[in-house]
This record gives sequence, C-alpha cells and structure tokens, in this order.
Amino acid sequence: MDIRDQKSVSSRSILIIDAIAIAVKTLGYLSMAVAMGSVLCLTVLRQLPKAERHFLPWLTFIAASIALITIVGRIGIEVIFLAEGDVAALFDGELIGFILSGPLAQTFFIQFSGLLLTGASIFIPVVGLPLALIGVLAVSASFGLSGHVGSYEGLWLSVLITLHWLALGFWAGIFIPLYRVCGYDAQSAAKIAHEFGRLAVGLVGILVIAGATTLYQLTDGRLLDFNDGYTQLFAIKLSVFLLVLALAAVNKLSLTPALNRGDRLAPGRMKQSLLLEGMLIIVVMVVSASIITLTSPAG
Repeated sequence: MDIRDQKSVSSRSILIIDAIAIAVKTLGYLSMAVAMGSVLCLTVLRQLPKAERHFLPWLTFIAASIALITIVGRIGIEVIFLAEGDVAALFDGELIGFILSGPLAQTFFIQFSGLLLTGASIFIPVVGLPLALIGVLAVSASFGLSGHVGSYEGLWLSVLITLHWLALGFWAGIFIPLYRVCGYDAQSAAKIAHEFGRLAVGLVGILVIAGATTLYQLTDGRLLDFNDGYTQLFAIKLSVFLLVLALAAVNKLSLTPALNRGDRLAPGRMKQSLLLEGMLIIVVMVVSASIITLTSPAG
C-alpha cells in the first residue's frame, strides 16, 4: 500500500470514528438530560399524578444506566482515535491509562459518579430524591470542566454551563411524563402543562443568556463570522432551538387552554406537538455533539 492509499484509509477511519463519536455523544447527552430532567420534574412539579411519580424513578434509572454505558463507549472511542482507528488499541492498557489521566478524565469521573448516585439512590425512601439531586448537580457541573469551556479560566462560564444543562435537562424531562398523561388524564395534563409553562419562562431566559454568553466568550465576540465552522454549527443549533421555543409557545398559549376547556382533540394535538418538540431537541443534541467533535471556537 502506497502513502496515498494509507492516507485514504486513515481519512476514512477518522470519518467513521467521528460519526460513531457523534452518535455516542448524542445518546449520552440525551440520556443524561432525561435522567436529570426526571429527577427535577419529581422535585419541582407538584401536579404529577401518582402513576408518573412511580414511573419517573424507573425512567431515571434506565436513562442513567444508558448514560453510564455511553461514558465507557466514549473512553473506547478516544482510545481508538489516538490509535488512528486501530480497534485492537481497546486492549492497550497504556493508551487507556493515558486517556484516564488526561483532561477528559475528571469530566468522565464526575459524570460517572453523578449518574451512579442518581440511578442508585432514586428508589431509596426519604433521602433518595435529595441524593439523586446531588448526582444531577454533579453531572450538570461536569460539562463546564472540559471541552471548549474547560479551557477558559474562571468559574463564571462553568456556572453558566451548569445552569444551561439544568434548564435543558428539566425541559427534556417533561416530554415523556406529559406525553403519557395526555393519554389517560387530560385535566392532569392541563395542570402539568400550566405548571411547567410558568417555569418555562425562567428556563428560556437561562438557556438564552447562557448560550449567548458562552458563544460570545468562546468566539471572542465573532458572533456573525459564518465563515467559521464552529459559528455555523452554533447558528444551526440556535435556529432549531428557536423552533422548539415556537412549539413551546403554541403549547402554552393554545394547547394548554384547550386542555383546560376539555377540548377532546387537545390531548392528541398536545402529544403530536410534544413528539415534534422532542425530535427537535434530539437534533439540537446531534448538532451539539457535532460541534464538540468536529470544530473548535478557534475554527
């Protein structure tokens, strides 16, 4: 094999690794958000029916378990990437040790510990929910310790990212229980949607302020430099999120009042809206994973 063939094989390997990395990160982000959001919904929403209070701990456990698996998968991907696509490197103790002693190690450790605490404690009577909340805070804080944000000095950007993930987790956490309740109790669904709608105003503020400030800081103010891959992907992420906000506004201003009035078509329409909103959140997660994998604020 000549040098050009070797380069071609290497390029294909990198593309495959990048694609797998984006998929694993997306699954990890989604499962972490659902695990965190389920705990936050159990903590904050007072209108949840008894059935959902029994269901959400199981959802938390399942989501946290999936997220734990993705962390192990990400470590494996990092090892294969360093080995230029050599899968046999998964059994190389030196490379694994190098990854586990590198800058990502702290993030992986905190996420793993937080998810383990969240998933394991959620069923414990009385103290389980407070312990799970500690795990949620640990997981959300871990995102400010590495990646693009972790390279910046000072705590304020990390605090913003922590708040961003708490808000995003709560938002992601409402979809499944509200979707389920729409299927069997329209009045309870209306109460949950109204309660979440009041809180969503603050969530939007946190998400917008945290996202805009982070983008401004990481790009040194180059918000409109669309020749830069990082800014392009961030613009796509922002555009999709604006669609999420538009759907959320429809839910709050139209579908929630329809549920309150007893409109027989409202539960079905709310479920359709939640399904579309959830799909858009998945797109946001895919773009976020692509940003971390393929670009940097410096271009």
